[in-house]
Amino acid sequence: MAKRKAVAASDDENASQPVSKRSRTAESDEDEQQQGRSHRAPAKSEKSARREAMEIDDMDEDEGADAEMQPDQDAEKKFEEENEEMIRAKVMNKGKVQGGIAEMGIIETIEMTQFMCHRLLTFSLGPQINFIIGHNGSGKSAVLSALTVALGGKATTTGRGSGLKSFIREGQSVAEVTVRLKNQGDEAYRPRDYGRSIFITRRFTKEGASSYKIRSVDGKLISTKREELQAICDHMNIQVDNPMNILTQDSARQFLAASTPTDKYKFFLKGTQLSQLSEEYQICLENISQTYKVLKRKAEVIPDLEEAVNEAQARWQEAEKAVAQKNKVDELRKELAWAHVASKKEVWTLAVSYDNNSERS
Repeated sequence: MAKRKAVAASDDENASQPVSKRSRTAESDEDEQQQGRSHRAPAKSEKSARREAMEIDDMDEDEGADAEMQPDQDAEKKFEEENEEMIRAKVMNKGKVQGGIAEMGIIETIEMTQFMCHRLLTFSLGPQINFIIGHNGSGKSAVLSALTVALGGKATTTGRGSGLKSFIREGQSVAEVTVRLKNQGDEAYRPRDYGRSIFITRRFTKEGASSYKIRSVDGKLISTKREELQAICDHMNIQVDNPMNILTQDSARQFLAASTPTDKYKFFLKGTQLSQLSEEYQICLENISQTYKVLKRKAEVIPDLEEAVNEAQARWQEAEKAVAQKNKVDELRKELAWAHVASKKEVWTLAVSYDNNSERS
């Protein structure tokens, strides 16, 4: 998992009420993949082998498909045998590493255009701890606000304004913030699409319009959706609304100067996301309750539906009988017509026979 640092701003900032999503840990995904690779299908018994041999005549149609799938299965089995120990050792050793520089999720650069007091400002950050120093009002906190906004945070989270338009430099109509995230290593996010870095650009105007552009390391536009940004942040465990990731001065003051243990405990729940977990559990319980109500309403309707089905089946059976009777009537009419033909033919035959007899006599 990529390590992140809490950033403390030196200017005054208001505390916020974040609603952050819990991140997915890449280690759990890799462990599940490793367990999947380590799984072996049980060997077939001699009795089942004889049974398959007896049923082989019934499986001629599947032989072609089995022959096509066999090379892939053999290759997968060979890959597991050759790399299982190496992958397992790599996963186990990764947990023993102390410190080090994360391979993803590190902010490499941040660029602000017409943002707050900065006309154009670019920072290239180091892989570990970075300090931004300056006089009061020089725009140090603007860097933290720009980072929060670019990564999808709300304007109220920064404590610097109630909307994005408050971040636009005086006299300008549009502002833009670009953040470059490191995206390397085995746990990189879609490395084939993004490469070794991900560029996230957020652009907003005085009219309130806001848009995202997420590009690869070579400048190719990959997505413009906020959902993709959220997926990136979840994958890299970046939580801009979490004080453990981004700590404003007001939040730090509140934590240190809180006079009651209750306030400190609330801050602890907020930082560890236990409060978010509780809220999501509550949402799940509400969804379950709503589902039970829907099921109850549906169950009440079932008898009426069954009665309607029975009526429809009865009408269908009557319709089938009517169709059968109609078909029978048609057949009888045809037989009657042919019976008239047969009788006319018989009369005609008798008349011809009588004439012939009369001529002879």
